Amino acid sequence: MDTKAQNIGKFVKNLSFNKIPDTVIKKAKDEILGVLGGMYAGSQTLAAKILRKCTLENFNGGKDVTIFPSGDKTSLENAVYINAASTIALDYVDYLYAGHTGVSAVNVSLALGEKYKISGKELITNVLIGNEIAGRVGASVIIGPLNGQTLSFIHLASSACIAGRILGSTEDQIANSLGIAYAIPTTCTYRGFMGPMAKLLTAAVPAKIGIHSAYLAKDGFTGALDIFENPVGWCNFNADVPLTNFIDVSLGEFWVTETICYKIYPGCAYLDPVADCLLEILQKNPGLDYHEIEKIDVSGTILMPTMDDLSRPFTNLEEIKRTKSHTALNFSIPYNVAVILIDKKLTPDQFTEERITDPEIQELSKKVQLSMDIGLTAKTAGIASGLSGSGIEDLKLKSTDAEKFRMYFGGKVVIKMKDGKKYKAKQEEPLGTPGNPYPIENKFKQEAKYITMPDEQINKVVKMVQNLEKVNDITELISILSIK
Repeated sequence: MDTKAQNIGKFVKNLSFNKIPDTVIKKAKDEILGVLGGMYAGSQTLAAKILRKCTLENFNGGKDVTIFPSGDKTSLENAVYINAASTIALDYVDYLYAGHTGVSAVNVSLALGEKYKISGKELITNVLIGNEIAGRVGASVIIGPLNGQTLSFIHLASSACIAGRILGSTEDQIANSLGIAYAIPTTCTYRGFMGPMAKLLTAAVPAKIGIHSAYLAKDGFTGALDIFENPVGWCNFNADVPLTNFIDVSLGEFWVTETICYKIYPGCAYLDPVADCLLEILQKNPGLDYHEIEKIDVSGTILMPTMDDLSRPFTNLEEIKRTKSHTALNFSIPYNVAVILIDKKLTPDQFTEERITDPEIQELSKKVQLSMDIGLTAKTAGIASGLSGSGIEDLKLKSTDAEKFRMYFGGKVVIKMKDGKKYKAKQEEPLGTPGNPYPIENKFKQEAKYITMPDEQINKVVKMVQNLEKVNDITELISILSIK
């Protein structure tokens, strides 16, 4: 019987663009625009600028691949490293079940695609390979200590598989590349991730390792083919209850990409329903004076207070000034509630050094009270119920309608004013999730303007991505993704 890695190798090697459903192709195109938008925004952060300067000055070994949005050229691995770090800098990258796969799926596909001049069809195919494999690897250890972006090791799989596909590796070489990549896998620590600039390396480091693994395997280097399912293999070391069948079940029949949720605000996903609620309240009540607020009650799923608790020790002004980092604030409910009520928006502008150190925001944030809502938590807990069969290992993805997937990641907001008046809003499916769609090209346009890209160029990029299957060489796309 073939191993999980060998089954992945077959899928990666043999996937044909013509066999991909149109709905999945559309989601991949939107994902490319969403990731580019997040990358553009993140590239302007202090942390991303330091990382880019350090890499180019000390480790620059070539001029093959483009850094966005500057247009500078560097080596393949450096470009992936820098672009992935920028993409994740503001926690502004789309996510699916299970993981923020686009950081590597899009960036590695663009970088290797530029180096080897692949077509638009092949770019889409590779992005989807990254999503499908990384998402399944993430799901296999979802009952464990890590979740969300901290599943850094999923980028080992996506980058190894994408690189193997573009390099023309055999099925066996792709399987070996996974054994190599997961021999010494990357694992996040919450303390390193939460707060300082180090969080930017979450996908950047494993993406480089995955690419290197594919090159090694192509040259005959070997890894454990049963790296995932072996009793002393990767899954058993990274999950409380390993779900190894998730890794290769229904590949090419059930598309994990159908579960993708697009980020329209910078910040952790559990902030999205809160932002939706606050912006709805402000839209309906444009005269709301935040100076007259007495209390703000926010409730949501159990993940909301959990992640807020993890970030809270690093959201005080002293720590923010020490680290010069906005990272913890991307997970802070009080900060985001306060800055939305004051600025009436949530964009990259709300995470500049000037805004994150504003004492007025800190004062308003003290009026925020956070709690868990049992009903919303129960609905979130049921997300995976439609993906599994009667038992943990009896997964029936093939018969599951992925297009009906819903991300019930809800939140409630109640604002009580000093005069006793209350403003309320509730959001169960955040804007940008499958059940509450959002035109993702709007995100790209907003962030392209943020980096001062001209409207004509912005529209040209959107049009080309929306018609990627007609592009014979993606260097045509690469040439218009930077500010000249």
